[in-house]
Amino acid sequence: MKSDSDSARSVDLTGAQKTLLITLYAKALDSRSKHSILHDEKAYEIVKAIDYNFENTAGFGNHNIIVVRAKQIDEWIKEFLKNHPDSTVVNLGCGLDTRVARIRPLFPGVSWFDVDFPEVIKERQAFFHNEEGYQMLASSITEVTWLDQLPRNPATIVADGVFEYLFEREVRTLLNRLTGHFPSGQISFDVMNTYAVEQGRTRLKETMGAEHRWAVDDPRSVDALDSKLKRVDTLSLFASKYMSGLEFRYRLMYAFVRLFPNFKNMIRLLRYDF
Repeated sequence: MKSDSDSARSVDLTGAQKTLLITLYAKALDSRSKHSILHDEKAYEIVKAIDYNFENTAGFGNHNIIVVRAKQIDEWIKEFLKNHPDSTVVNLGCGLDTRVARIRPLFPGVSWFDVDFPEVIKERQAFFHNEEGYQMLASSITEVTWLDQLPRNPATIVADGVFEYLFEREVRTLLNRLTGHFPSGQISFDVMNTYAVEQGRTRLKETMGAEHRWAVDDPRSVDALDSKLKRVDTLSLFASKYMSGLEFRYRLMYAFVRLFPNFKNMIRLLRYDF
């Protein structure tokens, strides 16, 4: 997939920030597939508008795993918002994620906040604009002050492909701040086991200049980070029901992968109530 070179804009990002191109491209590819799961035309439009060789994102596993992860989180958010239609959505480390375009039109009363580094928000502003009910916040999610701008009402919080770039102590501090700020809510995020982190370490560093810092082999270690959190879901991505939408060859491959614990638990989604 190539950009429209005459009008394409370059993206000047490095390190973990640059990895947003991996997830963006995965969703764009999915939108062109006969077996599309997200049907994310906005992601495709953004990819076409960026001057970047997206083939560089190859080699980070199958793009459809990223899409299945996004779909599962989308559905968890929708489930929460059906029961809390006037609540807040907080998308941590949003990158160029198009989730707001996929979900917010279904829930016009929601207040939605996309949070990421100032450099990322600058890029994001080429494709999204602040408006009533939607705001982009330019801040590292580990900074303290951005959270003060959010209303203290029930919230669903997501971190899609984000926490693995933080140290465990940073995740702990952030979780404590979130559960201390909001009176109640839900938080969903993915974790990678040690095998997954080690397998992708070299290519991630060489291609993106990024590094995974947090590995989770036992979800109970995550439970211990914040006493207010109650885990309600632990899901291997390879066991997600949304795998059923993939081509047969992928379904067969992932069914085989699930037979081996190291592979089965490479990427898990955790959902907590608080």
